[in-house]
Amino acid sequence: MNPWHSTRRVFLKGVAAGAGAAAASQLLPATAQAATPVPPGKKLFKDIELTYFQDSNWLHSPLWLSPHLKKEAGVGIKSREMYDGGDAVAKILPQLLSRKPRFDWVQYPSLFFGAFAETGQLEPLDDYLAKYEGTQDYLDWVMPAYREFYTQWGGKTYGIMLDGDIHILHYRQSYFDDPGLQKKFSARFQRELAVPKTWPEFLETTQFFTEELKSKNVYGTSMVVNPPNFGWGFWMDIAASAGVNYFDTNMNPTINQGKAAEALDIYKEIIKFGPPGAESMDIGTSIQRWQSGSDVMSVWWIDLSEFTVQQQGPELAEDQRGAIVPGWKNDDGSITNRAISLWCRTASIPKNIPQDVKEAAFYFIYRMSHPDYSNDMVADEYCGSDPYGKSHYGEKAAQLYLTPNPQRGTDNDLWKTNAGIFKNFDTAKNHLDAGLANVEVGYPQFFWEGAPEYADALGRNISKAISGTLSSQQALDEAAEEWVKISQKLGLDSQKRQYQNFVEGARKLGYKI
Repeated sequence: MNPWHSTRRVFLKGVAAGAGAAAASQLLPATAQAATPVPPGKKLFKDIELTYFQDSNWLHSPLWLSPHLKKEAGVGIKSREMYDGGDAVAKILPQLLSRKPRFDWVQYPSLFFGAFAETGQLEPLDDYLAKYEGTQDYLDWVMPAYREFYTQWGGKTYGIMLDGDIHILHYRQSYFDDPGLQKKFSARFQRELAVPKTWPEFLETTQFFTEELKSKNVYGTSMVVNPPNFGWGFWMDIAASAGVNYFDTNMNPTINQGKAAEALDIYKEIIKFGPPGAESMDIGTSIQRWQSGSDVMSVWWIDLSEFTVQQQGPELAEDQRGAIVPGWKNDDGSITNRAISLWCRTASIPKNIPQDVKEAAFYFIYRMSHPDYSNDMVADEYCGSDPYGKSHYGEKAAQLYLTPNPQRGTDNDLWKTNAGIFKNFDTAKNHLDAGLANVEVGYPQFFWEGAPEYADALGRNISKAISGTLSSQQALDEAAEEWVKISQKLGLDSQKRQYQNFVEGARKLGYKI
């Protein structure tokens, strides 16, 4: 079984069925001054119908947007082909290399963005962007943590963002407000019981809740370990905030340097105070534990609270809160936080399709991504997209999570309800505030050629440290050695060049590389 198949979106799908600013402006040609307004006020296309590929856990938004965009500009959806997200390369790459691809546009997990861009078979999108008014506003609107890494490659735009995944700290407010627990915590740690701001505090808080509550089958947290090619990301939340990077600029691994081993020690200690089976905690079990109220805290993707609220009674559902992931305290007292943007989704167009279809396909994915449509789209339980643009956060955005999506009805088997996700504005607003806080310190996943191999090597060796087979330092040294072999196998010069896309984006965000 391909380990990439085991994603939280499988669970989300089941729930739904049952219920750059400056840099980007340099890319735009002067023709942008004579751009077409959007919406155009007339049909731009002769009722072109598109075929597209999507991973099976992203759900249905292109289908319900199709009649809107057909009316707006004469472009809609004819058919779709769905694939498992872990099979993205096997399903998409042959089509990109084909003279006659079976899709007119494709949506895929963003960690494969670089591999697809490297083929030279993705259509550059800058000239298409320049044809429409408001392009710069749109590019500025996409959150930099996504735009800089999952849409641009080698100085050109090849992707449009459709989904912004980010880790946040979920917690249950009632435990932090409990007077008895507050008194015990203060006596033990000589500070107030509060949502942890640093990883050492998170460890202490996890230990405290576990020791106080495990007799009631409630634990401090469940930290995802399996599958290893996802589990590494939860360690990286800790390590990146301590200044650990993947490689240096010469493609020498740095995951075993600095505070890397200390971060893994913290990760191991947190897991030690988890529930039975914590050493091999998988994504599905961590979801189930959170839904049942068995954990006080959970570092997880932002949408945990979205599909959890649908499965709980009001008391548990409204007890959910979110915050920025913990970080590390600096010498001046400030705290550095980093949240991993693991998975995400990008849309692209193949080079080898007719020009009129390219024009129509671009318009469709651009408008779908645009806040005109995506503000409502990301607040819909049948979409599968998390916020990725500035207007996806804040009070107006939170209101959309409480109401039906005006873009669609409930007249088919794909979307049977349309009543909003949350019942309480406070919960919705906190959900988005936490998402924004973490996106603003978002740290990218691997997104260049070889990403699955790097992820697998790192995750496997981290698992060995958790099981006690290797020490933290030994495990990271082993991973670094494997990474050297992977980069050499793929071509060191090519890997260095591709890694520059990460380096340049990270430096724009102010991260030290």
